[in-house]
Amino acid sequence: MQKFDIVTIRLFVAIVRAGSINEAARREHIATSAVSRRIGELEAMLGVKLLRRLPRGVEPTEEGAIFARYGEKLLGDLNHLSNELRDFNTGEKGKIYLAAVTSAILTGLPTFLADFQRDFPDVTVDLRELTSRESADAVREGRADLAIMADNGPCKGLSNHVFCDDPIWVVTPKGHPLIPDPANPAPVTFAEAAKYDIISLHEGGVIDDLISEAAGKLHHDMHPHIKVMRFGSLRQMIAAGLGIGFLRQSSVAAYVDYMNISGAPIADNWAKRQLLIVHEGEDTLTSSAKIFRDYLLKKASETKVKPCLG
Repeated sequence: MQKFDIVTIRLFVAIVRAGSINEAARREHIATSAVSRRIGELEAMLGVKLLRRLPRGVEPTEEGAIFARYGEKLLGDLNHLSNELRDFNTGEKGKIYLAAVTSAILTGLPTFLADFQRDFPDVTVDLRELTSRESADAVREGRADLAIMADNGPCKGLSNHVFCDDPIWVVTPKGHPLIPDPANPAPVTFAEAAKYDIISLHEGGVIDDLISEAAGKLHHDMHPHIKVMRFGSLRQMIAAGLGIGFLRQSSVAAYVDYMNISGAPIADNWAKRQLLIVHEGEDTLTSSAKIFRDYLLKKASETKVKPCLG
């Protein structure tokens, strides 16, 4: 009878989701060589090839797809078992695992966390800053109870609640013709913005997906000569006058007073975005996670969430 270990199963599922051994190793904080060795040992034990190597990354073989499907179900069942056992408490004590995108941290989340810690001193919130895709994966794999992520992220099949509005803005250097009055910026259409040199942010990220889709509808070929990974890098490039870019309001508004940048909302309907609190469902949440979820929603409804300097 074959013996499987949970770590290897989790790694294989992560590889299939990422389409890359290197990316899966990065997300799981394990050396790439160690991941490759585990997968090699797993294939040897099963006597089948689970992954097909591609010029860029990997994809599962037919056998690998079957293994990944059962692996995801097993990981989900283990997570549900853990939650049910932890749910014997009343929620006044416990530990909550939260994944959050950068935009959430730049809104009212830090203040809400501090308030929650004061009101529930025996509940620990373990926060990890991740991308929307990584946050959704963390919830599905049981590494996070809750996640705050972009509404156009991969949240299909997950329960969600609106945390706050956080629309997409265009960001320009001060004095740019797109934003002639930065103190009272008028909405800008994407078609107007697309006429200028655009600095690309985090290729494959949720903002990048929105911009690429909008450009495609205009039949506008985007070939940015500058691509960056982080919001701060994008702001610095724009402040230096190297082009314009796109960020959520939370990542712009707090910086216009002390950086050489201006921001204005995108007028197109697709830019009216929200941040969501997501989870796998009411029956999968511990009592403390439910209390924390409801606490965040109550705070957000009582307080007009404003971007804060991060």
